[in-house]
Amino acid sequence: HAVLALEKIPLALQQATIATEDSHFYSHAGVDLAGILRSMWINLRGGETLAGGSTITQQVARNLLLNETERTQRSLRRKLREALLAWQLTRRYSKDEILELYLNQMYYGGLAYGVEAAAQTYFGKPVSELDLAESAMLAGLPQAPALYNPFNNLEAVRQRQGVVLGLMEAQNYITAEQRAAAEREPLVFSGEPYPIEAPHFVMLVRTLL
Repeated sequence: HAVLALEKIPLALQQATIATEDSHFYSHAGVDLAGILRSMWINLRGGETLAGGSTITQQVARNLLLNETERTQRSLRRKLREALLAWQLTRRYSKDEILELYLNQMYYGGLAYGVEAAAQTYFGKPVSELDLAESAMLAGLPQAPALYNPFNNLEAVRQRQGVVLGLMEAQNYITAEQRAAAEREPLVFSGEPYPIEAPHFVMLVRTLL
């Protein structure tokens, strides 16, 4: 799990992440008010409060500042606490610092935490060398890392990559020609995705620590 400064992470990966996870990241106060109101409405109607719709800042707050038990709760209380912490993060840290935290600590599947580990796991190279197609693939993984594992379900991964590229085009990060070229590009994966001896044991120890 290598921690990188934001300037070491390709701009395409930063933009793909923002387009996919939080299109208004640089303009809001860290909180998805619509998502909170939606949760309150569901709660008042007696339904289940679902996760989802969280901003990048809310996801950072959830993963870094909530304990594991609270993090997995699907409750209005958790969403409100997550939103308050996200607002506090926005007051203390710059947007770039928050994005840097997100990219360095999110789980990308395949035992990989952070974009550097993910780039090494899936492509066998540092994240600084990723192109647009590879960046779009990585940006689509955090939503459902188990489902979008390219070693197990390449078709789902390519579909998800197409969604990410479509969002990037819609938000004017890339042109239609760049999107089409990235969608055509073959993805070449690492021949040794897990360069760890006894990875399940290593992850168990990491969890205990």
